Parts: sequence; C-alpha cells; structure tokens
Amino acid sequence: GIILPTTRPRTALHAQTAEFAQPLWGRDNFDDVDESSDTVKCTVYNIGGELTQVLSLTCSKQLPMIPHVGVRLYGTEYFYSDVIESRPVAVMQDMLEDFPQVSFDLGPATITEQELEEWIASDALQSQWQPESYNVFDHNCNHFARVICDKVTENGLEESLMRPVIAVTEEMLSELPEWRKNLGKGFMNQITRLVVVSWGRATRAKKKALAEQKKLEEGGSMMT
Repeated sequence: GIILPTTRPRTALHAQTAEFAQPLWGRDNFDDVDESSDTVKCTVYNIGGELTQVLSLTCSKQLPMIPHVGVRLYGTEYFYSDVIESRPVAVMQDMLEDFPQVSFDLGPATITEQELEEWIASDALQSQWQPESYNVFDHNCNHFARVICDKVTENGLEESLMRPVIAVTEEMLSELPEWRKNLGKGFMNQITRLVVVSWGRATRAKKKALAEQKKLEEGGSMMT
C-alpha cells in the first residue's frame, strides 16, 4: 500500500488539520502556510498529550487540548514559557514536528527586525512576562502570543481563532462549583505549569539530540 508521510511538508500549500481543530474552532481544515514566504506566522500547538484527559477529569469538562502558541518572524519563533524565549524557526520545526499543530499566516510584519529585537528586550515588556507573572488561567503563552501578534502585524490573529485558544485555560474551571474552584486553582496551576515545564524540557532534550546528531553527521562527513 501507499505509505503517507507522517509530517506535512514545510512549504507545501495544502490543507492542514489536527484533532483539536474541530472542538476548538468548529472546523478541521485550514489552508497551509508557505514557510518560505517572509510573513508573520502564528502556530497553535497541542502540548497536552495524555495529560489533557487527566486535566479534563480534574476540571469536570472535556478540554480539546492544552494549547501553546508560538509566533514566527525574521527566522525566529518567539514564545513565553515562564520567560520570553526565542529559537531559530528551523530548530523549532525539528523540535515540535511531533506535536499536533495548525499555523496561520498573519501577513507582513509592521516593524523591522531591529525594532522587534529592541521591543522584546525592553524592560516594559520583559517586566510583564517574568516567572512570577505566569498564571495558567490568564497570563500564559497564549496571552503573550496575542500581545506579540498585535504588535508585529496590522490585525493580529483574528479573534475568532485566538479567543477559543485563550478560552481553554481562562475557562478551565467553568464547570466546577465555587467551593471546588477555590480548592482547585492552586492545584490546577501546579499541574498545567508542569505540562508547560515538561514541554520545555522535552524540546530542550530534542534540541540537544538534534545537535548531537548534527555533530555526528559532520564528523562522519569529515572522516570520509
């Protein structure tokens, strides 16, 4: 039989889909984005894995995913874990190719690369996105993605796409009675923080493995 590739070509223009798309947005088919074009991209990843079901049971509601959002421009992907981070796009594609994801093209950047770097490094921005600022419900990677999308593009990521992603965490405890919410918030913060930290560790481990593989390949080519 025909063996289909497990990962979609990075620059192919064909429909994207992911299991979380239908429950999140009410549709499961999106135009692919051309990664070779010099525009701003925003990618929504599902980083929950099997913990999504654990969290769903804890919240008494079915969560479609545990979202993480990264924004790419000028060859770099920007995101918030518990600090503002950035990685080369090629590295992030290698590290995150196994995570279900959907990307959106937000059009040309409205600021230059130098202006972006100055803004990212500014105290005004950095002071708002420190480890102590992190809150799983209303100050996480998804909220940061909205801030950066609004800053670097004319219209940001349209609200009909961004709002459901943000609602996953903001409304995580909406089905719980008030007394349970009061008991559950600290616990939920710990668990979801663990998911985010685990995701960070997994990507760092993959980054290290890829670097070691590259070193071996370079060593091999030098020996031949």
